[in-house]
Amino acid sequence: MDFQALADSYSQAAVVISVEKKGDGQYGDIRFVAGNAAYIAATPNFHPNALYSDVIPKEPNFEDFCYRCAVQKKHLHAYVDTKSMGVWVDGTYIPLNEALDTEELSYLVFTMYFTTKPEADRMADISAETSIRVVKTCINLRESEQYTENMNKVVSDIQMYTESFCSCIMMVDTEKQKVAALAAKYRNDEAKFEDFAPYLTYDVVSSWLETCEKRDIIILKNDFDMDELQKINPLWVESLRTAGVKSLIFVPLRKDKKTLGFLFITNFNTENIIAYKEYIQLTSFFLSSEIANNNLMEQLEYLSNVDSLTGVNNRNAMNTRVDYHVKNAKVVKSPFGIVFADLNGLKKCNDTGGHEAGDRLLKDAAHLISSVFEGSEIYRSGGDEFVVIEPGCEKASFEEKVSRLRKLSGDDSSVCLAIGAQWTDGEISLRKCMHIADTAMYADKEEYYKTHAAYR
Repeated sequence: MDFQALADSYSQAAVVISVEKKGDGQYGDIRFVAGNAAYIAATPNFHPNALYSDVIPKEPNFEDFCYRCAVQKKHLHAYVDTKSMGVWVDGTYIPLNEALDTEELSYLVFTMYFTTKPEADRMADISAETSIRVVKTCINLRESEQYTENMNKVVSDIQMYTESFCSCIMMVDTEKQKVAALAAKYRNDEAKFEDFAPYLTYDVVSSWLETCEKRDIIILKNDFDMDELQKINPLWVESLRTAGVKSLIFVPLRKDKKTLGFLFITNFNTENIIAYKEYIQLTSFFLSSEIANNNLMEQLEYLSNVDSLTGVNNRNAMNTRVDYHVKNAKVVKSPFGIVFADLNGLKKCNDTGGHEAGDRLLKDAAHLISSVFEGSEIYRSGGDEFVVIEPGCEKASFEEKVSRLRKLSGDDSSVCLAIGAQWTDGEISLRKCMHIADTAMYADKEEYYKTHAAYR
């Protein structure tokens, strides 16, 4: 067979590939036997009969597709984001006639188109079954206004479809070096994410980022695949084996080149891997978009409700909180306490040290109040005024905190506060309590300025 003539017969980029058969579902060398001009132009390292990994970066999923196509004679298609090459590849795997095979080698033709970004028409070129499942996933993502509930529905569908032990979306905070489950579903309803958290140390999690830097998906079907991964990431494989993971589908969830999290599927039905790969890759595309959109909305909500200088909630957030309580949408749990605290001497500080000194004083005040009323709702309601709402507190505990705040912010303290407080077991309304506390705070401030007139 003239493999070069076969490759040249294709108008798009094409390469003839040989796969060495090892028996028992294993394979040896995979070589690029012959490529046409379009393919050679896209891969300058090409030369006839080269090991494929000498021409393009090694990719286990590509190897698996080559084996299934050449040896098992399956026609396959994939449209993938090849991080290693910086392009999307729309690839078709075509098995060659068995008559061309030898005892050691089987052959296929791999044809491809390159795109610099995902194209809807190519991404939508999927099987009818996958299309139905992806549409269902998209509907689940927007079924309700509860973001986490929607995500849990999606991972539940994935777990059932893949017949896996676990389907989980994990979020990673690289700054705080933490990992947490956004949504998870287990075959065993008694299992929970915390059972496997000991295997997910940050060292293990950070190793995922490097391993997946140039991959759009990692699939481990058996011990052979696990051994291959161990060569590049032994720490991860050790954690997988210790946790009893036999097979794995692992997809980085990315948006605009930023990794948002990971889709993690363990101990799945490996017989249907081709169908799963098509579905999971497309689903992860929509999951990434949904997570990125939610992160943006959370960021916008944070910016609209948090005081940028001190980091506590702002007046807008306080007004919304009070409205929710009045409308019974989100009631402040009784009994509750209210504290109004106004920073004494801010104007004097600004006049003598400039606004930078005043800003530092406001930050110190917010930090002090937050340390005393840790876990409570704290707001900067005005220029130098803070409000604390402490729901579900006993009177003695609340008064002890108020007393501690007074002691820590007295006349001789670097942060001096005028304080007013009111506690109720529910007999006084929230707004009435706030009015009483506010009035008491202004009375306390007037007393301060009687002896500190220069600080007005």
